[in-house]
Amino acid sequence: MIFVKRKLISAGIVLVMLGWSAVGVAGVGHYLPGMFNTRDFFVPEKEGVYTALYLGNYSTNTLKDKNGNNTNNAVFEGPAGNKLTANLDTHIDLNIISPVFMWNTGYKIFGADYAMYIALPFTSTSVGATLSAFSNINLEQQANFRGTSVSGSNNGTIGLNDIYVQPLWLDWRGKHYDIAAGYGFYAPTGKYSPDGGANNIGLGFWAHQLQLAGAYYPFDNQGTALTLAGTYEINQKTAGKSFVQGSHFTLNWGIDQFLPITDDVLLNIGPAGYLQWQVQANHGADQPQFLNSNNRVYGVGGQIGVAAPKLNSQVTFHYFTEFDAQARPQGNYAGLTAALGF
Repeated sequence: MIFVKRKLISAGIVLVMLGWSAVGVAGVGHYLPGMFNTRDFFVPEKEGVYTALYLGNYSTNTLKDKNGNNTNNAVFEGPAGNKLTANLDTHIDLNIISPVFMWNTGYKIFGADYAMYIALPFTSTSVGATLSAFSNINLEQQANFRGTSVSGSNNGTIGLNDIYVQPLWLDWRGKHYDIAAGYGFYAPTGKYSPDGGANNIGLGFWAHQLQLAGAYYPFDNQGTALTLAGTYEINQKTAGKSFVQGSHFTLNWGIDQFLPITDDVLLNIGPAGYLQWQVQANHGADQPQFLNSNNRVYGVGGQIGVAAPKLNSQVTFHYFTEFDAQARPQGNYAGLTAALGF
């Protein structure tokens, strides 16, 4: 019986922790709110082709339950409906390399600049958990459980994740504002199988994304920007499973300022943050029992970078720390972006 219970608990952790894949776990979707800089939500002003390279790392050893508490009292079901309360010590490390190609077509639609872009994310993930069991079993059984480890990764190999394509990107701009709207979709191009666990790279489902963003520039030179962007994800059925992740809504905000360093180089700096909520419940017969409730996460941080307007280029570093979460990991995101226009 000890072996059977132990196997069931390990299977539960594998489902939740190693099922993280590249950018999601137990109902967390494709959109990674810490990935973007403050002004990335708006179409480049000049017609032409632009490239950007996003480098990022999301890391955490904190997993929160549906009440926002650390999962040091996670409950699993054993044989005959017996429940076991266990302590989980977790770690997640996600690395991202994503080249992005943008095109401001020079055409107008309803008075807005029309652009499009594609992102090709390459990721590697390391996920693990150490288990200690405490309640509803005797001391001898606790000794057998304590220290049980479950871990996995895709061997540090970086593989192509789910590609994002945004064929519709509109920007209405004025001297003191930008309003951008876009539609895009995630294609399940990343390696995925229903029982792939840590070997999965993609999430295994199509998703639609709607985005609306606004920026206010108090001064004519647009050196100061106050931005707000809302992103809504609509997820489709996961391949090989009776499971659909609920929709998510994310609110990104930022205040940034350009300051002259030399005649040709500018410093860009300012605070930023995000709030993400799951606004629709997961559904389907194959949904996980652990963490299967609407999740949320709040993060705050900022960015600093340098821009060379004459070279049409910019390098920006940003960092976010998540200070509140429910039914999902709570961690830190660090990113570096290099952009160049032609």
